[in-house]
Amino acid sequence: LGILASYFTLEVNGVPANARGLVVMISALLGGPYLGIPVGIISGVWRFFLGGPTALACGVSTVLAGIIGSLVYIWNDGKFLKSYKGALLMLLFSGFDMFVVTILTPRPDGIIIANAVYAPMTFASVLGIVLFSMFLSEKKEETGIIDEELKQTIHENSAKISDNADIINLNTERIIEISMDLKEY
Repeated sequence: LGILASYFTLEVNGVPANARGLVVMISALLGGPYLGIPVGIISGVWRFFLGGPTALACGVSTVLAGIIGSLVYIWNDGKFLKSYKGALLMLLFSGFDMFVVTILTPRPDGIIIANAVYAPMTFASVLGIVLFSMFLSEKKEETGIIDEELKQTIHENSAKISDNADIINLNTERIIEISMDLKEY
């Protein structure tokens, strides 16, 4: 997905903006270092080989998104961030991303490009992670409701099975009595 995000861009003042960092960050926040770092490396290397004045900066930033997201995953005990924490993370990461672009892109291109894409990329990243975390929370809630319903059904059926087992035991005892009576004849 990180590779696809490199292709799906929006032109802002003649500069392509995308959500590659968001995709890598979500991968890392969902799967930790085993998913986030490889996705970051693959997407970052891919971005580097696409070329352009920001190739190095965007490649490095993409790899760092995988590493930072993986660290947050570890610090958060493998739980996905709540919406407001995810929004704050992406807001801070977008600022860091633009800093990397400014530092690693030849002057004055880095500053011009960072100026052009900072607002739309930050907005898209923050909105994207908020929507994703809301979707994830809703699915977890649905799963929790289903789990509770399943537990209740199992409990009810266990009680019915227990009641039926008593009836079966009584019937079995009665059958044994009848067969013993038949043997006497």
